[in-house]
Amino acid sequence: MNSFDGPHPVVDGRTMSVDGDGRVLVDGRRPEAGDGVARAIAALAVDGLAADAPERGIAVDQTNTSVIVDDRFVVKVVGRWAAADRAGHLLERLAAAGSDDVARLHGRVGWRHPELGESTLAIVTEYLPGAEDGWTWAVDDVVAVVEGDGTGSVRGTGSGVGSAARSDPTWPAALGTKVARIHDVLGADAVPSGADAASARRDRAADALARAVAAGDGPTGTRLGNRREALARDIRSLEGTSPGLEFPIHGDLHLGQVLASPDAGAPDGRRYTVIDFDGDPQLDATDRERADAAARDVAHLLVSLDLVAAVAQKRLRRPDARAWSWADRARADLLAAYRAELARAELFDPALLPGFEAEQLAAELHYADRFLPPWRYAPDAAITHRYASTNETPEDPWTPPPFEPTST
Repeated sequence: MNSFDGPHPVVDGRTMSVDGDGRVLVDGRRPEAGDGVARAIAALAVDGLAADAPERGIAVDQTNTSVIVDDRFVVKVVGRWAAADRAGHLLERLAAAGSDDVARLHGRVGWRHPELGESTLAIVTEYLPGAEDGWTWAVDDVVAVVEGDGTGSVRGTGSGVGSAARSDPTWPAALGTKVARIHDVLGADAVPSGADAASARRDRAADALARAVAAGDGPTGTRLGNRREALARDIRSLEGTSPGLEFPIHGDLHLGQVLASPDAGAPDGRRYTVIDFDGDPQLDATDRERADAAARDVAHLLVSLDLVAAVAQKRLRRPDARAWSWADRARADLLAAYRAELARAELFDPALLPGFEAEQLAAELHYADRFLPPWRYAPDAAITHRYASTNETPEDPWTPPPFEPTST
């Protein structure tokens, strides 16, 4: 790993620094596309990069600064000191194993600071032209399935009676296979979880649900309150699970972390790439670094299929049971493919899934309550659909919010 040295290294004529809050700054501000820093960093990781190679930003990256350099590389410059150490180590392990389930790693660039030690300043990976994340391409596919299914029937197999007008996409199974291969690599050095793992997992999940209930209000809060016991029952199931094994998992695995890019050689014309191994942003840095059970990644990905079904219904401007039917099939396909591909079967305990899924939905709703209120409708939809209501309080049925197309 190539590194910069000193408390204030100069990169392409600009001075780097770390402020009292741990923020990584360039000339006293956040780095940005066009300042030359990403290009200079990329030049340490790849050979023959032109001195005037162009830079352009990726607007969706909010925690760090990601810049496309020379239309060939993505340089992710950390927003805070040590924020990419975890991702850098995991991507190096996957690269050493020859994984093509993640973007090709070109290099990791460090910073040796006299007071803070050595840490990852940036990660350089391949650029995937035309790539979109799953909140776009997966939603498009679900809308197409629903709109193509004029009969409301089940999976489109083309085999005669009962087949839908449009076949389901095959990517849920492909993602299950990819995640299993990633887990086999990262789980090679898995260790037994602590004896208190079951109670610790239960307490963490119960705390997530309590926070979501405390913050909930309005129709969403009412629907959540009516399903609190069903969620809590799944969370309590964690008490009876075995400690199992743990290792550094992805930690924030959802369809937004899966890019689809054009690939003429693939069966469906797409390459699917898992990105962003920084861990769960809702956890503090110490907790993000901790090993965890493989089932948490699987649970998060299963939950995101339900969230995509909710987003699709917003796009359709109506509740539509066929979106949930698709989610049922997609979940089954993903899980079956994951279990079939996983060589280290001992890494995965399916008994953890109900509790982890309930926790993730509660965490999604609490995150939306705090930071992104327009997102509340999606976890609200999944909770309302998946969990039985006590009908303790009269509630309105879930309906999607108005859909507003993005302006071009």
